[in-house]
Amino acid sequence: IKFEEGVIGTPQLTDSIVVPESMEFLGQNIDLSPLKGLTVSVQNAASSVAKTISDQPPLKFPITSERAQSWLLTTYLDHELRISRGDGSSIFVLIKEGSPLLM
Repeated sequence: IKFEEGVIGTPQLTDSIVVPESMEFLGQNIDLSPLKGLTVSVQNAASSVAKTISDQPPLKFPITSERAQSWLLTTYLDHELRISRGDGSSIFVLIKEGSPLLM
């Protein structure tokens, strides 16, 4: 098999920040309640960044190296999905383009 294209999916990021009421540091109890107001603006910014990143399409890139070849032993196959093991003990999950599994 020769690999011609790679795809990196967009990560799903969390946008919640939880600050405890207090914490112990070097034997001293530190009250963190004054920071609660600050976390609201940071949380709003994190939420905006997470939404922007999560809404991006997957990154596709060409694989042009002649060394991007291997043999595959198929261990599972159906109309949408193929799971195979490669010559370096790699496991490949191949999904047919246009498959509902990609949605």
